[in-house]
This record gives sequence, C-alpha cells and structure tokens, in this order.
Amino acid sequence: MTTDGPGPWWSRRRSRIRAQWPTRLPGIRFCARGTLAYRAHANIKAGGTATARAAARLALDDIGRGITERHMPEQLTTAQESLTLAVAHWHTPKDTPGLWLKAHITLLLTDQDADRAQRYQDAIREVTLQLAEEHERRERFRQAVFNSPDATRIWWLDRHLDTLESLDWDLFKEKILPLVGAADDIQSKAERISHTLLYVWEKLGNDPGQHARFTATVHTVLDQMGWNDALAWPAPGEPSAVDASPSVRDDGAEPGPVSETGTAR
Repeated sequence: MTTDGPGPWWSRRRSRIRAQWPTRLPGIRFCARGTLAYRAHANIKAGGTATARAAARLALDDIGRGITERHMPEQLTTAQESLTLAVAHWHTPKDTPGLWLKAHITLLLTDQDADRAQRYQDAIREVTLQLAEEHERRERFRQAVFNSPDATRIWWLDRHLDTLESLDWDLFKEKILPLVGAADDIQSKAERISHTLLYVWEKLGNDPGQHARFTATVHTVLDQMGWNDALAWPAPGEPSAVDASPSVRDDGAEPGPVSETGTAR
C-alpha cells in the first residue's frame, strides 16, 4: 500500500457499506456495517461515478474478506481490530492503482449465527472431553495392567478365573506380553533360555559322540571367556549326578555300608 495522500477533500466520495464476510467456520458470517470514503484518479474516473464506487467497494470487500475468513466467530473482537488497522487510514489497495480509500466498519454477528457458533463450540467441547476421558482411561489402564510383566500376568489370570481350563498362555505370550516389554522380563528370558537348552538336548539325542563334542565346546567357551567359576557342564567322561549317586541293588534293597577296606560287612 502507498500513502501519498487522497487529494483534496472535495474530490472524495462516500458510500454506506452493508456486507457479509465469511468467518473461518463454514456457514457463519460477520455482518459488516459502516461507511467507505474513496477517491479515484483519472484512469478509474473515466468510467464514471458508478465505476469508481464499484472499484472501491470491491477493494474493501477483498480486504475485509481476507481478514475475517482467518477468524472464528468467537474472535469477533480480534477480527474487528485487524480490520480497523487495515482500513482506518487513507491508502491505495494492492493491485488497484489510482484508487484511494479508507473506511470505518463495525463487525457484528446475528443472533442466529451466534447461536450456531455456540452450538458448534459446545459440540467441539463435548468431543474434546470424551477424547480426554478416553485417553485418561487408557493411560490409567496401561499404568495399572501393563506396568510390569507380573502385573499383566495377574490381569490375564484374573480375566480367566472362571475358565482356567481354557487359559491360553501361548496367546498371552504372543499377543499381550510384548506390550509390556517382555524382552526385559526375567521369566521370559528364563523361558527362552530353557527352550534353547531343550532344543540342544533334543538335538544331542543318545549319541555319546554328540554329547562329548558339545561338552568339549562348552568347556572351551567357558575357558576362553574366563568363566571358569561358572557352573560347568560335565566334562567328557565325567560321571553325571545320576551316575555318581549311590546305586540301588538289583533286589531293590538299600546298599549296605562299606568298610574301610572296601568290602561290605
């Protein structure tokens, strides 16, 4: 906008303004009431008074709509102040050379539009409250049930107290437990380790050679890692706990005491 001046006062014109400009809420408008002062230079005046008035009104309409359509109905005061700052002083609207204007415009909301805007705000408030309540419910549920794997197991068990015979722990581990960080769950770690050892044990079968190679590998790993103080896997040829335990006689009786010389009494 330029601000060189509108020229002498006797060359200015005035027009009453009554218009409706959109708000940011579809279907609800601000009512604009006021006066428009304008002056057109020769290139616009050549079309006559009606042409100059139309150009001024269209320029004001463009300015007003550009401001009000950015505001919600409840922002009436802000829209009014923005409009006042934009048109209260003489200026040449952008893209309209040869035209000067200023205006004093008051924005209003009709009772019907004010009522529609209030109903909209009430509906938004209700939806927002429902969403907040649902978020709070889920958050409290998460903190109470999914805070730890043990708490989640208790919740799962409580849900199936009446149908314990059909309690599906596999489904729990597959669908529910991952939601609580099962990777950090001691019991889950123990289960995975036990499944791994069971897999190894089944693979070894009854082949003594397989047992010997696996045992030698375990001892090598423990030695390389410096974990010799760990609970060691039996060394190749070392009797297991079952083999080292006292045997039962063929007749089922307890073994008799052994003398210092190794002969039974």
